[in-house]
Amino acid sequence: MGKKQHSKDRMFITRTEWATEWGGAKSKEIRTPFKRLPFYCCALTFTPFEDPVCSQEGHVFDILNIIPYIQKFGKNPVTGAPFAIKDLIKLQFYKNSEGEYQCPVLHKVFTEFSHIVCIKTTGNVFSYEAIRELNIKPKSWKELLTDEPFNREDIISIQDPNTLDTRVLTDFDHVRKDLKLDDEELKKLREDPAYFMNLSGDTKAMLRELGTEKGREAAKLGGGGDKAQSERAAALTILEKSKQTTPGGKDMNKMKEEKSTSAPSIVDAASASVYGRSAAAAKSDSHEKTAARVAAHMAGEIKPVNAKLVKSQYTSGKASRSFTSTTLDPVTKNDFEYVQVERNPKKKGYVRLHCTHGDLNLELHCDITPRTCENFITLCDRGYYNGVIFHRNIRNFMIQGGDPTGTGKGGESIWGKPFKDELNSKLLHTGRGIVSMANSGPHSNGSQFFVLYKSAPHLNYKHTVFGHVVGGLEILSAMEKVPVDDDDRPLEEIKILQVSVFVNPYTEPDEQEEKIEATLEASDDNEMVGTWYSNPVASATLVATGTGVGKYLKNKTAWDSVKGDGLSNGQQSSELNAAKKRKVGVEFNDFSGW
Repeated sequence: MGKKQHSKDRMFITRTEWATEWGGAKSKEIRTPFKRLPFYCCALTFTPFEDPVCSQEGHVFDILNIIPYIQKFGKNPVTGAPFAIKDLIKLQFYKNSEGEYQCPVLHKVFTEFSHIVCIKTTGNVFSYEAIRELNIKPKSWKELLTDEPFNREDIISIQDPNTLDTRVLTDFDHVRKDLKLDDEELKKLREDPAYFMNLSGDTKAMLRELGTEKGREAAKLGGGGDKAQSERAAALTILEKSKQTTPGGKDMNKMKEEKSTSAPSIVDAASASVYGRSAAAAKSDSHEKTAARVAAHMAGEIKPVNAKLVKSQYTSGKASRSFTSTTLDPVTKNDFEYVQVERNPKKKGYVRLHCTHGDLNLELHCDITPRTCENFITLCDRGYYNGVIFHRNIRNFMIQGGDPTGTGKGGESIWGKPFKDELNSKLLHTGRGIVSMANSGPHSNGSQFFVLYKSAPHLNYKHTVFGHVVGGLEILSAMEKVPVDDDDRPLEEIKILQVSVFVNPYTEPDEQEEKIEATLEASDDNEMVGTWYSNPVASATLVATGTGVGKYLKNKTAWDSVKGDGLSNGQQSSELNAAKKRKVGVEFNDFSGW
């Protein structure tokens, strides 16, 4: 309160207010000294950037404009200091759903009043508030998105509303000195992407074909050589034909209103033609792929074939059920429940494939991939592979077989449905003679397998490796030289005549079980008699314990009871052992004495 409390409540303006704020002549010092450069514009062309890069000082450029400028003038367009292409920092801006630049952590939209920074080591752009609260104050010098370490000096300010002097357009070096690229150079740069670049003849030819019809067709087919492109083109044709008709013979074009279909992707074509997967198994719609994978994953929950009974930690529960039930017969003895579990052998398996070109000896990793090896050995025992051909043979890659139909689309496991993959970092597709399972996607293993001619690291963690060739590599070389047709089908028949199984760990008794049984028998046979712990009353002589009255009382009473029963030490020991064997579970009485 005071006498000047209403000094601003006047109905007029002063001369100073009129001159500085509302009207009248203004001095040059009061006028806006520059036009602000938006943060999303290139500091060289003053137009919005597409591929942003920045300097150590935070000046943002478009990479397509700054590289020719540096190669011609060799200095920074803003400061005029010496500048090289290696000093550029690639920026990564993030946008929201509406296309506005924002902070990827706080999700605040960037404006002309935002303090924007980037991290030099990663190039990610954040708001300064996120860096200050999450990095500077807690002294946690790890990038917020990639978790990479950085220093305080790696924080580059792109826009600071408190220091706008660095963005005065009239002070830029290329504006003051009128440095710019010629129109002819800009025209050549737009027409030829390889302009200002030292490229070889092959690279220039590839760049020239980028915008042509041939380049677009090669990109659609995934690139590679002519043979690979022809394989993928054939796979795409098969996919398109299969999608035009339903299993019932209906035309898909008439059913588009009911269900829309998407075009086959290059992933489907590659999986159908290169990596041992059939074209019928490659689906185009993402929801169909997801459904197939879920079904295959659920199918992996299978019952063991070569199983063993193991005592469970739970009882059968018969006593409790009979005690509370009026229909079940009374049970006063609880036994442990026995369950079936898969056998996980600790040793390798060995089989021999008798083929038309010779014999292949395989060592199977039953200790690492028990389910896959169990499927393969059991199929071999059943004669499933007898007379089955190798339907696919690719030189310098692999030979594939195991399909009784010989088409590459058949075959099933011993469980009658697909089973899960068993991927292990110890077993990779490295070296010649590796034996692996063929599939049509994750967890879709059946009976088909393939043998590698050379390393194939692109198959790692996609197919289950379960063995390798330990004998007959010269036979494998003879198979590789067999001529094939355009579909990689051998012109000369390569067939598995018979399979001999030498070591099957799944049908042999476990070594651990044998050791346990042997230990139990030895403990029964070597029962100690007449010692303090096993049979203290079997001693032939009485020993006094202490002095005074009753020093022979305990031993005498025990000795008389033994003589009264008329049992020898051997008979008593055998009865004790029989009682131990009879006592298996917990036994209850019949409650008649309650």
